[in-house]
This record gives sequence, C-alpha cells and structure tokens, in this order.
Amino acid sequence: MTIVIIPATSRTNSFVTKTLLSFPRPPSIRLVAHTNERRMDLQQEFMNRPNVSTAIADLLDLPSLRNALKGARAVFYNGPVHANEFQMGKNIVDAACAMDIEKLVYCSVLHPYISRLPHHRSKLEVEEYIFESGLNYTILQPSHLMQNISVYHALEHCHLEVPFSPFVTHGFLDLEDLAAAAVAILRARPSAHARTRYELVGDLASYRDVADRLSEIAGMRIRPQPVDCITAVQRQVDSGRLRDAYSRDALERMISYYDEQYAIIGIELCTYSHEIFFFRFPVA
Repeated sequence: MTIVIIPATSRTNSFVTKTLLSFPRPPSIRLVAHTNERRMDLQQEFMNRPNVSTAIADLLDLPSLRNALKGARAVFYNGPVHANEFQMGKNIVDAACAMDIEKLVYCSVLHPYISRLPHHRSKLEVEEYIFESGLNYTILQPSHLMQNISVYHALEHCHLEVPFSPFVTHGFLDLEDLAAAAVAILRARPSAHARTRYELVGDLASYRDVADRLSEIAGMRIRPQPVDCITAVQRQVDSGRLRDAYSRDALERMISYYDEQYAIIGIELCTYSHEIFFFRFPVA
C-alpha cells in the first residue's frame, strides 16, 4: 500500500507525513515535491526511512501527476492558495482517476461557500469536481489553526498581535489533530469514510480568549495588540508564506471579512467540534 502526499513540503502535509511515520509499521509513503531542489531536501530529511520515496510533479502538468501517482493506493492532497488552484485540484482528480486511486483525501477549508473569500470559493469548486468525478473521496474542512499563533513571540513581548477583531470566535484546530483525522482515513479500508465531508474544528475561542489563557499559564499579562492589515500581510510576504499577488489579496480579503462580519453581527466563524469525527465515526 502506497500513500502519496502532495505537495509534501507544505506545513499541513508535513504533519500528515509525521503522523504516518509514527506507527510501528508505517505504510509506504511517496512524497511529491514541485522542484528537484525540494525533492532533494525531502530525500535528505527521510534518508533513513526505507518506506519513504520521493517524486517530482507540477500541479499544472497532468502527465507528471499521473507518473507521481503510479502504483499508489491513496492520495492526500492539500493545494496551495493560488490563482490556478481549481485547475491544480482538477488535475489531481483527473490523475487519480487515470491511475485508479482507491481513495482521495482532500484538505479543503471550513465554510468554502463564502463567496467573498476567493481562496474559499476555489476550494469549493475543487470539492464539486471531486464529487462529480466518481472517485472514492473524503473531504476535510479544517478551521483556523493553532499553529497560526506565535506563542514564543507573545511570551517575549507580552502581547498577541492580531490583524482583525480580537473578539471574533474561531475554532482553533491543532495540526496534530488534523493529521490524526487524515491518517485515520488514509489507513482505513477504502469503503470507510467514502464520499463524506468532515468539518474539523477545535476549541472555540477568540484571540482575546487565547491571550487570557496565555496570561494564566505564563503568569504575566498578555494582551491582544492590533496590527494593521498592510503590516500583517507584508510580514507574511517577508516570511515566504505569501509568494504572489493572488495570495496577498486573498489574505487581505480574509482580514477585512473577519472585521466586517464581526462589526455587523458579531459572527462566530465556527460552530462545530472536531470531536464529531473522533467519536461518531469508526476509523476502520
């Protein structure tokens, strides 16, 4: 059994890989990179793992994707925020169909139907294409991630920087929990979790709540500190997480959306618990 992780170099997907490798007898894993340089990085990182292989594929090049999926049983796909995100997702689905993949696990986003957030709508289009493809699929819809919080920065500077209202309720999901859910599905028999969607949401809290909790744990006062949108976006650009105009615009729109919706109705952006997945559905 070979499980393909694509793209293997993303933050979320690295957690899935780590979880798969945590088992005493991990499955065969194929890590797919976009460039030869990133592939060599993966080879160096996992050189002592005989069950891990690597491949190169361009998400906009269907033949390379078919080659990367050859002989695999399951695929975990989490696409980048990109102007061509729908085409990338479509290519993954077409390649999976061509290579007779038994199970496709697609990492989407919570509330993909929000039309004012273009990166959400792109994922909704991918979901629709998956649904109509005839593939055996499972779609995960994760919420806001705990790893988005810079705890060390907050402890060092006694404030938690927030580029939108600190009173907006998010469903903070730990990437380890997301990976656990994904791996449970990937390792299960093909018929388990077939043609299903799961909303994955962790603890419901605002950034004000997070600051208060950090204050309790650290024994010091930590407060939310507003950061203007331009500064917040530029920091993401400088870190390398935003690489083009489309992704920058998507983040700007998301920040504005959070502020506007909270100002209008005090919206809670998440309403479900990831415990729905862990306790209601069997993993095998």
